[in-house]
Amino acid sequence: MNLREGTRRLALLLGVVGAILGGFASYSELQSIKGQRASYAKFEQLANSDVVKQERKNCLSDNPPPGYAKLGSQLQENGSGIQAINWTEDCKVLDYEIAGEWHFAALTPKFWEELLVAIFPILGFFIPWGAVRAIGWVGAGFAASPR
Repeated sequence: MNLREGTRRLALLLGVVGAILGGFASYSELQSIKGQRASYAKFEQLANSDVVKQERKNCLSDNPPPGYAKLGSQLQENGSGIQAINWTEDCKVLDYEIAGEWHFAALTPKFWEELLVAIFPILGFFIPWGAVRAIGWVGAGFAASPR
């Protein structure tokens, strides 16, 4: 076996290990994206519920019910389980309280975040593979006998 063949095999081995590690990173990122998407869907579902629509009418009204606070409202017992809502200045839901926990608006995952899920294993292969090939190429230049 010579330096060139050994470098090629080492690059391939480290590339495969990198792709496997990239797959684990991809899986972890995918779980994060799925959780973020579920949180966004839950917030939007409750923000568009009938209870919130009624409270939004109160918020936008020039004559709100007595005891109604413009930027935050405590709700009576309702089917959605929402206990309190905080509003923005233009009467959009800022956050709401369910069972003592505050839920804030979540953003949908960006396209590039989803693209990373597919790219992690590819980068995991090519980065170590290319690094070993480059180091082997430079090393072969030093190890080569003069002509």
